[in-house]
Amino acid sequence: MPDLNGMMLFAAVVRAKGFSQAARETGMPKSTISRKVAQLEEQLGVRLLQRDTRNLSLTQVGALFYQHCISIRDEIEAAKATIENTNNDVSGSLRIAIPVSFSQELIANLCSSFMRLYPNVELDVQFTDSEVGLVGEGYDIAIKYGPLQSSDLVARLLFERKPILVASPGYLKTNGTPATPQELANHDGILLGTSRSAPIWPLGKGSRKTMVSFKRKVRVNSAVMVKKLAQDDFGIAMLSNSVCKNELASGSLVPILQEWPIEAFKVYGVYSSRRQLATNISVFLDFFTKRFSSQESLQSLMM
Repeated sequence: MPDLNGMMLFAAVVRAKGFSQAARETGMPKSTISRKVAQLEEQLGVRLLQRDTRNLSLTQVGALFYQHCISIRDEIEAAKATIENTNNDVSGSLRIAIPVSFSQELIANLCSSFMRLYPNVELDVQFTDSEVGLVGEGYDIAIKYGPLQSSDLVARLLFERKPILVASPGYLKTNGTPATPQELANHDGILLGTSRSAPIWPLGKGSRKTMVSFKRKVRVNSAVMVKKLAQDDFGIAMLSNSVCKNELASGSLVPILQEWPIEAFKVYGVYSSRRQLATNISVFLDFFTKRFSSQESLQSLMM
């Protein structure tokens, strides 16, 4: 098992973009950090960092390993915050930005339950698809779909969703069933997205991943409406398997191109600084994650 301390020091070096800055930030000698990272590489049997006298960069495997390191670091911080929360009265204001495509009824129920548990927290919840500034606009948390752009913000993974392509039997009877991703170019598609979203879907994984275009019949930022239009024979749609689970079971929607599985997309809770992680932020993210951990809750969340 890799040394956890070495993993955290490796992450600190990457974040600081060098051993010297990491030493200043952690208060540890540069030689100690360098030795720990070298020991970690020896333990793993791979090179994580490319070093020369002037530059430091991640190897390909180092970049992948770094993502796991920061995920573990986030979980450690969340666990610490949870313990601290048991000894503190959770209070204060909490401003949250949530995508419009989330189920507003579900979010309302979640917030209602949260406020019953923590009556001293004042919530300000805004549904928006705009790119909000956490600091400039006064938001404490933004719920976002991945992949995320690189920034100084902290992103905590909340859950993952598995997308699939679906269509109604009526649409497929009239227009035929596409046998390859390229044949989607001849089909109507119901696009779930914002006004900036292009009629393109990513199909496949890894080396088989390909971007395919389709004829956009309609674009809407509501999964409920996308599902309804697909059921009404207006075209093919990409939805999460939990959103349309009942329709797949009843046969009103059927999956297509299943031999081209789509990479799961991730939902994150983003906040401004781990070092200043407020108790109410930690509590809300813990609550949010646990609420959507069950399949029943996931079915109610709009993609």
